[in-house]
Amino acid sequence: MGRWDISPAGVQGVLGRTEGVASEFEGQLKSLDAALSGAVSQSSSGIVAGAVEGFMTESGMPAIGFVFTRTGACLSGAAQATNHYVAGDLEMAANAQASASASPVVSDMPGRGGVRAR
Repeated sequence: MGRWDISPAGVQGVLGRTEGVASEFEGQLKSLDAALSGAVSQSSSGIVAGAVEGFMTESGMPAIGFVFTRTGACLSGAAQATNHYVAGDLEMAANAQASASASPVVSDMPGRGGVRAR
């Protein structure tokens, strides 16, 4: 079985930096929209407008939406996995402590009190 060695603080740092970059997506999307609108307006062409609209409807927006959704899912999944890892460590420690307190008492050991183990 493999061994896990995760640094929760390290994961938190990576998630924070990634979330910081991902938070800029919305602003970049607004810039893209403004640039495309400007291109359509400046072209004064129904053909160009249709092509840009078709591109965004058929390709651009679905791809951008996928990136947004996938980024959010990855961030959430990594955070949840790390939380489960931490909870598992604490649970394992609690189980080990409970097992230790359930160990046989010294007076029950063979050889104790003049009784020898056979």
